[in-house]
Amino acid sequence: MAGSTEPTRVMVAVNESSIKGYPHPSISCRAAFDWMLSKLVRSNAGGFHLLFLHVQVPDEDGFDDMDSIYASPEDFQRMKQRDKTRGLHLLEYFVNQCHQMEIKCEAWIKQGDPKEVICSEVKRVQPDLLVVGSRGLGPFQRVFVGTVSEFCVKHADCPVITIKRKAGEAPQDPIVGTGANEE
Repeated sequence: MAGSTEPTRVMVAVNESSIKGYPHPSISCRAAFDWMLSKLVRSNAGGFHLLFLHVQVPDEDGFDDMDSIYASPEDFQRMKQRDKTRGLHLLEYFVNQCHQMEIKCEAWIKQGDPKEVICSEVKRVQPDLLVVGSRGLGPFQRVFVGTVSEFCVKHADCPVITIKRKAGEAPQDPIVGTGANEE
């Protein structure tokens, strides 16, 4: 859009770290956020409107902690509230970063399959660009797990930038025994 004064709307899909735990962002989504700030936003904070989406995956059986006993409806309500609180803390990290840099932003939580929800939200919100982190799964893991980033590249209704982890941050492939990015 030549001559447009509207800020560039960038959706950033974010998730919690499975390594560092609550409420830290994952290595891959933090890398994607940092890359976006250094390579896209730079010193043009007013030229961007960031849209942070966190998709919570509902546990199929409802039990995150197998050592816990859930004996009443209130127990399940507390579990749902805990999950919502974790998601809010995650989004708070990114919103605080943006406010410190005076970048306009919004953030929200959805539940479901991250691949499907991200693409659905792209269709609904219509950002100019989607930025996702890539966990750097090895070839064996990709075959059986698939990746959110690959799905989004193929199915999102906007351009997608996938940011890979640095080689030293990638998990080991259980078959190959090396960092997944060392293929």
